[in-house]
Amino acid sequence: MAASSSVRPTPTGPQVFINFRGKDLRNGFLSFLEPAMREANINVFIDKDEVVGTDLVNLFVRIQESRVAVVIFSKDYTSSEWCLDELAEIKDCINQGGLNAIPIFYKLAPSSVLELKGGFGDTFRVLKEKYKNDPERTQKWQEALESIPKLKGLRLAEKSDRNEREFMNEMILEIQKALWQIAMKGNPKVESNSKGGFLVPARRLTIAHSDNPEKWTWSAIYDRPHKADIEIATMINTHALIKISGDFHTRKLIPGKKYEVVFIVSLDDTSLGWKNEVTLTLKVVMSDEAANVKAKKLCLDEYIGENWVDIPVGDFEAPQEKEDAKIFFSMYQLLNTERKSGLVVKGFAIRPAQ
Repeated sequence: MAASSSVRPTPTGPQVFINFRGKDLRNGFLSFLEPAMREANINVFIDKDEVVGTDLVNLFVRIQESRVAVVIFSKDYTSSEWCLDELAEIKDCINQGGLNAIPIFYKLAPSSVLELKGGFGDTFRVLKEKYKNDPERTQKWQEALESIPKLKGLRLAEKSDRNEREFMNEMILEIQKALWQIAMKGNPKVESNSKGGFLVPARRLTIAHSDNPEKWTWSAIYDRPHKADIEIATMINTHALIKISGDFHTRKLIPGKKYEVVFIVSLDDTSLGWKNEVTLTLKVVMSDEAANVKAKKLCLDEYIGENWVDIPVGDFEAPQEKEDAKIFFSMYQLLNTERKSGLVVKGFAIRPAQ
């Protein structure tokens, strides 16, 4: 088949996390489901998108950033402590709010999962015995297995009149319905969180070349501290200058209180070109145009492989009542032309200084 002359844009809606047993599904059912979901413009994440050997904590972060988790129970699911750890995290995120789950029973009876019957239950009991010295962990597995299968889901029987393609289409419709319900609830403007901080998300920043899909892509995650869906920007490949900047008015801050500004980013293990220094600046401009500027240089390569990191930009004191100020912040690198990639920008946060 000839290649299409147009490139389908990367889905940017709320993230959908797929929890599955790779041994059962990766090279069969899932290899068709994933592209079908992307074709339906669903922003899907499966663990092959993580670097092999990455700590499970990274996958927990992906779960926390998702709005929908699709849990595919299959014959060999309970032989994997990895699957069960993810399942326990999914249950925790559901309990905290912000995550919906859709259980899928792939060639497996729901009763086998709910009641831990047959081979599914036997395999779980073997694994539970293997980890008998970690009862807290195995208890979380059991509680997740008791709760998530009770949610509304879908089943593909071992012997079914439907083929897998038809079942995939039904799954996609159910996921789209869940995403539509999330959208109907609205996407609240990101405001202060419980700690009195504010987030200026990536979409409100000025990011050089971010409108070029060959240099940057946009996707959505659920930001748990602010209880809102936000878009993040991911640098794909650029040799050009880097400049990311934004501003914030101080009227929402507590007069006389000290605040810090942090740049919230992530750099995955495949990131390139960050050995040279970048410059971070913070400028506070008062209503009488008096200004105070702080700048610092650092290398971002020391953060490669981390999850979200808060990089301090500077601190300032909020003006007294009846005074007015605006702060400007930026990260830039103007002269280096080395190829760079892998930077993921969540935004700048303004929060009370510790």
